[in-house]
Amino acid sequence: MNRVWHKPAVLLMWLALPTAARIYWRVWDQLPARMAVHFDANWQPNGYTSREGAAQLGLEILVVMLVLFTVTTLIVDALKPAAFWPVLLVSYAVLGFCWYGNYSIVDFNLKAQEVHSGLQGPISKSTSQFLVANCRLPLLASP
Repeated sequence: MNRVWHKPAVLLMWLALPTAARIYWRVWDQLPARMAVHFDANWQPNGYTSREGAAQLGLEILVVMLVLFTVTTLIVDALKPAAFWPVLLVSYAVLGFCWYGNYSIVDFNLKAQEVHSGLQGPISKSTSQFLVANCRLPLLASP
């Protein structure tokens, strides 16, 4: 079996780190000082940190996963070459999930900042009162 592509395929995983770092770097000045980084089952934020902490946490998790999967795939390649490609596929899937987590956290915080900045001023009070009144009307109308 031709094993020429095994090590380059493992090294290609490491592209996740600079691309994830670039996600933070491109919008660094637009990110809020306090970022949501943890969410409950209803996708409501329940854990916050600074933007430096968010970038550090996200990238450190990615580095740990990269080291773990690099070592694992190289060991599997040496001990059981037939299992290399399935292990590499799982590694790419998990790393893609971690990368997407970083992207989603940045995207959520950018969009949350837009929503909050768009609802400031006297309109937000009347809008929220209208929404609350409309939510309660059907309850009051039922027998």
